[in-house]
Amino acid sequence: MFNDHLPLAALDIVSTGVTGALGELTIRVEARRVKYTDADAAPPEANAWCYVRNGSLKDNLNALDNYLGPVVNVTRGHPLKMSWVNTIGSMHAEKPGDARVLEMPPINPLPMDLFTTIPQQLSMNFSVGVVTHLHGGKVHPNSDGWPLHPASFESNPFHFPSHRTYIYPNDQRAAMLWFHDHGMDNTAPQVHAGLAGLYFVRDNSDAEIFHLIGSEEQELPLVIQDRWLTADNAHIDYAKGVPLDPGNTGFKRPEFLGETIFVNGRPTPHAHVHPMVYRLRLLNGSNARSYALAFADPAGTVGGKIWYGDLLTAIGNDGGLFSRYESLTATDYLLLAPGERLDILIDLTKLDPTVTSALNLVNLAIKGAQNLAPGEVEPIFQTDNDSVSAPADANDVAALSSLPQASIMQFRLVAMPGMAGAALNVATLGKILEHYADDSDFHWAQAQQKLVRNQSAGPIAHNRLIFMMNDTSGFKDQAAKNPNPLTGGPWRDTQIWEMRPSTRSVNDPNAFTIPFDAQLLSPASAGALAPSGLAYEVARAWFFEPEDPNLPHAPRMSDPMWSLITDNVNTAGYPPSYKYAHLYRDNPARGRTLIKPTAGTYERWYVANIGNSQPLGDGVAAGTIPDMHPFHMHLVNFVVTRRWRLTGEPGVFVEMVDNATGKRPLDFDGKVRHDTVRIQSNEMVELLVYFPPGYTGRYPYHCHLVEHEDMGMMLHFEVQP
Repeated sequence: MFNDHLPLAALDIVSTGVTGALGELTIRVEARRVKYTDADAAPPEANAWCYVRNGSLKDNLNALDNYLGPVVNVTRGHPLKMSWVNTIGSMHAEKPGDARVLEMPPINPLPMDLFTTIPQQLSMNFSVGVVTHLHGGKVHPNSDGWPLHPASFESNPFHFPSHRTYIYPNDQRAAMLWFHDHGMDNTAPQVHAGLAGLYFVRDNSDAEIFHLIGSEEQELPLVIQDRWLTADNAHIDYAKGVPLDPGNTGFKRPEFLGETIFVNGRPTPHAHVHPMVYRLRLLNGSNARSYALAFADPAGTVGGKIWYGDLLTAIGNDGGLFSRYESLTATDYLLLAPGERLDILIDLTKLDPTVTSALNLVNLAIKGAQNLAPGEVEPIFQTDNDSVSAPADANDVAALSSLPQASIMQFRLVAMPGMAGAALNVATLGKILEHYADDSDFHWAQAQQKLVRNQSAGPIAHNRLIFMMNDTSGFKDQAAKNPNPLTGGPWRDTQIWEMRPSTRSVNDPNAFTIPFDAQLLSPASAGALAPSGLAYEVARAWFFEPEDPNLPHAPRMSDPMWSLITDNVNTAGYPPSYKYAHLYRDNPARGRTLIKPTAGTYERWYVANIGNSQPLGDGVAAGTIPDMHPFHMHLVNFVVTRRWRLTGEPGVFVEMVDNATGKRPLDFDGKVRHDTVRIQSNEMVELLVYFPPGYTGRYPYHCHLVEHEDMGMMLHFEVQP
């Protein structure tokens, strides 16, 4: 373990936009031969998909040392023109009349026949191209990476171009963003094949942080992903991480979880560091695995001390720098869900390299994988209590040795003359963070110790209520009740609903009752508990129209969530017309509405991660817990202002206001900006969302467990001028 070196030199790092001119980059999506370990050579055939920058050292190499895309550094306020060119080809049509589709990624993907046999796959589109999304970017919709606008293969029958050119304004706070594939229904395998890279928006705050800790060389970008390597270490096995039921009639778990943790494209690597302060820029680029990050010395070389969280200071996340730093205690851990980023300072000046030679970065979110019975599979993260093997005391090292998923990487301390740094000056750090706390979206209220909205934008314009649900009690029984009385379509085990008030009673089966009043008709008021329950109806549960696109537009009773692009709708024969179904459209006359925020305004979004069971809370009492969902909104930043959890008693929500009611201080609620937030099982959050002026059009929002996104946990909003 920890045999590979952390690859930093192998990353393609490029800076642009510092001269005032419009920067330009071209990046190709290619099938390439890649090394996965230091010791093993790349195979003779392509084994990854890669973002390769024109003019980079990777351009003409026969085999690459790393599958990750470029690390792009831009300066705030300096736009960048990015051209994304697809060079991936197509497969042959299976039979006359079928469309050619994009090649399958070289990662042992799930068999295509599952698209016709497994319920979750029946309604999903085959891949017709790649779509690059700048995750966290404040960009116009035509540069956001709309899932239905791929860069397809040459001579594709869908009339899509083979390249897309985007403009990134970079008019946002300094932050660590990332870019990845966002192809409709195929994000999971295409990201897993290697399509991910880093994007740093820089401003003077970076220079001040680097001056504080020593230099920019003390910044380490760390992209954490999980993988299954084949026995020869030459290929990635995606299908192995998505276990199927016997007979391939369903999934034991539809999300990918891998056994080996990769960092920057290498399995459990090590890095040599000195007694200095380092800035760790962490990204969870995994498909579905969440991490509980902690630093440990399993040998306990200093007085038996195992846990070293007290070396860490959290200073930033998705939305850039915090308004104040957060110091950790020795046994603290930091949660990182797929899509989330963290900006952490680790002060190694407190260690003597001649005594403590190494610290391990470990993952404690392995409780669900321990002591599995034969035939059981590792579950997805649900809650801290269910998923994290938190250290009970300094001698608890079981989580470090029980499973390979617990090991991420090792930092090896080396003492060298002139390579020791000064300890972290937290007083100066506090002043830097305070100086950069305010922006056009939120400002720091020192007396309240929280981020608040800027009053010049006017009052809060709307309240919204969103439900995210999966793996819920009674789903298999409910699936037989076709259609779902709440949506008019079939029951789904992965779903996202926009809600509206109902005129029905709280006991009506066509209403969904929760113990909360979201004040959907009164945005001047914040939501409040409603112990007797309040009835809601589903305003929208579909990304595409839930009806046949052809006259007479009859409702679909199979699965109207998605419509296969490869459906042969031309009865005259080959070649048929191939296109996506109609996007869900605003049609108030038929009771269909879209969320339409206004640019330059604030909204409250109440997002609940709950089950199908009624009365709400039965699932908790029965021990049926939905997965944690990382909720991601394109374009915007938001602040988590309040949080509630369901109790085991049906119909009871409790606000998480302090440790006694389950509030987690290291969620940083109220204090930081997000573009992605973890919503644990049976929780609901209140988000204060700001829609920036000048950016109008349609943007997705979705769960960032990417298999959930592919299976229908995605809707969109349309920002109005």
